[in-house]
Amino acid sequence: MLPKQTEYKVGMYLRLSKDDERAGESLSIENQRRVLKNYIGEQGWTLYDEYVDDGISGTTFERPGVQRLLEDAKAGKINLILCKDLSRFGRNYIQVGQYTDYIFPMYNIRFIALTDNVDTANTESAGMDMMPIMNVFNEWHSANTSKKIRAVIETNAKAGKYMTTFSSYGYDKGSDEKCTPVIDPEAAAVVRRIFEMRVSGMGYKSIAAVLNDEHILIPTDYKYKKLGKEIGRKSEHLWTTHTVRCILQNPIYIGTLVQLRNTTVSYKNHKHIDRNEENWAVVENNHEPIISIELWNKCREIDASNSRGKKTQIGEMYPLSGFCYCDKCGSKMKLTGNDNDKNRMTAYSCGRYSRFGTKYCTSHFITRRAIEGIVLADIKRQIDFVLNDAQAREKYLARKRKSSAEQEHSDKKRLKDTEKRIKELNRLIQSIYEDKVAGKMPEDMAFEMLEKYQAEKKALQTEYEEMQKRTAEAQQDEDDVDEYIRRLKSYAGAEELTRQMCLELIEYVIVDENPKDKKAARDIHIYYKLIDKPLKNKRNALA
Repeated sequence: MLPKQTEYKVGMYLRLSKDDERAGESLSIENQRRVLKNYIGEQGWTLYDEYVDDGISGTTFERPGVQRLLEDAKAGKINLILCKDLSRFGRNYIQVGQYTDYIFPMYNIRFIALTDNVDTANTESAGMDMMPIMNVFNEWHSANTSKKIRAVIETNAKAGKYMTTFSSYGYDKGSDEKCTPVIDPEAAAVVRRIFEMRVSGMGYKSIAAVLNDEHILIPTDYKYKKLGKEIGRKSEHLWTTHTVRCILQNPIYIGTLVQLRNTTVSYKNHKHIDRNEENWAVVENNHEPIISIELWNKCREIDASNSRGKKTQIGEMYPLSGFCYCDKCGSKMKLTGNDNDKNRMTAYSCGRYSRFGTKYCTSHFITRRAIEGIVLADIKRQIDFVLNDAQAREKYLARKRKSSAEQEHSDKKRLKDTEKRIKELNRLIQSIYEDKVAGKMPEDMAFEMLEKYQAEKKALQTEYEEMQKRTAEAQQDEDDVDEYIRRLKSYAGAEELTRQMCLELIEYVIVDENPKDKKAARDIHIYYKLIDKPLKNKRNALA
């Protein structure tokens, strides 16, 4: 048995969470300190130190104050822990019980929760009998409070209230009730430029390099500057690919506020986890956008592109880098050589052949200038076609749909007939119910007719939804073709193939093997965005 303590060195523990602040002065740190110091004085004990956690939840024991308290207790610096009530020490009943029932007795430490009449030196007291129940109640209180706070946060997020300490780069927090984001002109200009550089074909690393070369402050440093604070020294103060990517993928810049992307595991486990996208709070047209939806969509299109591209040793990215595939194995073509070396002209070869040799594929060698010339010539033919052929739009639609116009015409007529019949069935079903209630129709006949009409209605609704889907797809096809034609016309008169041109027009390019007969034609298959089907697998064209 451990010896009974006669002289006490007291560790006084004080805690106030953000939720407890609503309770007012009764739970304040100062009030706890006053009550506990008076008690220590009355008992004639020695106060060793006070341990404070201000604004921290009691559901976790990862608190600086309580951790220092427990370390001092285990080191023998204190032999009595005093707090105002059990909930101050913690609201996790399992961990509180573990300390009071096992760890403290093992180190011969007395524990007192003053207002709850809990004193481990007096095991026969009513307070000690009630302690397990009070611990459970304290945890229930935390769970209930957490549930209420989460509900309020979710409601505010769905209502478009901007819940953040610091606004996203390019915006300031508004002074209205919802803290609606307000454009910061200086930072917004940088944001627009980042999106424009991305659309021009530049990668994240290249964009970051430009911003660093021009000594543009990174978002964190810019924030400190606006607040009039000294810029911290923790970072390298340089733009990174991660920072650029985060800006380019943040929908706040098109006026869409997205919140609740992550949450904690529970009120006891504060580890952050990502939420499923359907559980996000998304409010469109919430505030003034910095960029247009067209610019945003172009960036998303580049993100989805088959081509990521690869820079040369001198930092240049060629127009077709990442777009070309081998027709035999489906692998991406690899760029080799150097324009500055007369003996090693830049060219594309099968990536699989380059890595594993002739056993697995053939070279499919084609010079960079040759394939760029072929692609540019084909784009020029496409431009000439849309400018001079009055049937260009219809021909592109036929190419995209690869189906007869009769089906579309039939769907339009059938949609009207089906919609009319569904309305008629609704009226018939309603009249049958009314006749049955009024006693004008026998029950068995009413049920038989209802079953017949409802079965017909269900079948028609299924057919109607399928036709609507086909009609929507047909409309999307028309929009895609119109956009493709618009893009082609924007490059009328172009004499050079550019990276941006390829990103806007080219889906992918299939390169056939060199024919054995050098005089024979070689096939190069060019597939265009918006009118040709995209690849299922960006890594392999044959997958």
